[in-house]
Amino acid sequence: MVGPNGTRKRRYGRVEAFICKNPECKNEGRKTPKQFIATSSYEFKKLVRSKLKQLYEDILKDGAKNKTIAKKYNVSPSEISALRTEIETTIEKHQTLDSLVDVPQPDKAIAIDETFLRIEGKKVYIIVATGYTTRKVLGIKVSFTRSEHDMRAVYDEAERNTTHLITAVISDAWTSTIAMVKSLGREITHVIHKHKKPYDKVVIKHYKYTNTERVTTDIGVKTDVMERRAMRQGYHMETRTPLDALAPKKRGRPRGSKTKKKTKRSNKKKRRGRKGLFKVFDKGKKFFFKIDPYRKTVRTSNNLPVSVAAALAEVLNLFALKSIQNNVSENLNSVVKSLLRLRGPKTVESVERRIRAFLIVRNIPEILDEIQIDRNVRGKFFIDNINSLEFSNLVNGMWIV
Repeated sequence: MVGPNGTRKRRYGRVEAFICKNPECKNEGRKTPKQFIATSSYEFKKLVRSKLKQLYEDILKDGAKNKTIAKKYNVSPSEISALRTEIETTIEKHQTLDSLVDVPQPDKAIAIDETFLRIEGKKVYIIVATGYTTRKVLGIKVSFTRSEHDMRAVYDEAERNTTHLITAVISDAWTSTIAMVKSLGREITHVIHKHKKPYDKVVIKHYKYTNTERVTTDIGVKTDVMERRAMRQGYHMETRTPLDALAPKKRGRPRGSKTKKKTKRSNKKKRRGRKGLFKVFDKGKKFFFKIDPYRKTVRTSNNLPVSVAAALAEVLNLFALKSIQNNVSENLNSVVKSLLRLRGPKTVESVERRIRAFLIVRNIPEILDEIQIDRNVRGKFFIDNINSLEFSNLVNGMWIV
């Protein structure tokens, strides 16, 4: 049995003291039983710190509601709300929220996706870039738009957080993402998996540059081509775009257009989404290649462009024995949306600040060991949350509890 024993003066104010109330509690020949302060006794200090770490994880890593956490630890919801704010502020002081990782990551490929929430009835987008190898968030932006400029900001932040240049981007078929990758101005591979039918098709775009042209190689394959060893079928086409701006078209009606023979309007049903994304499956040249995901080798015919084999080899390194999908970033966005509870007044800046603190804890779990908050902890918190195993450890440490 442990009971209160007044308070003791300390540097930052008075703290609660405790005493062993068991009559058999020995204290090396002294008349009074063992007395201790939770903030100075090593065993109790260690236990309290472990309990606080569990509380921090529940608040930030798992994103549970304030009422749920308060009920679990037998404290008030307002206390949890205040702790959440202090933890986010402490993380910002310990490691600026501009840096999502403590050291640059070895990723060469990133997955980009976006989700949304509403602030005062307006749709706000959360754009996230995740490292495909480390599964850590390398870039994030909260914005009212998801334009090419927003996508580029996320990409640039992700590249600052990697040790190598990014050579591959995995995303859905959002127009701004495609335009952003296309305008990077260097060799890169873009894997596009559309979120609409047909779900089993993937387009791989490989960009490379000459002094005067951008050479775009489009490759169309099925999503399961990397899952097992087999002979596979694909389609490829190459387009060349001059880097210099084209001369403006001549003003006015083209000569002869008024008297030319009229053509019948097409009755073909128009498809939704980005026009021409799957054009490679209809207009491209068919080719075959052997894939071995176990040895990570691709064998193509000699008459294929080098860029086709290079793009397939890079995609194989990422998706060997797996289906080609943008599931890394999609899954993270689902976690952010379901676990992160946003409370109180919201602005774009406050939402991004809170999400960054949440993602830093996911990226660097050990940061919770270094968080220190100047806040008194009541002894009731410790007593209510200690379990039987921890009781037995105290008994083994010569405490009669």
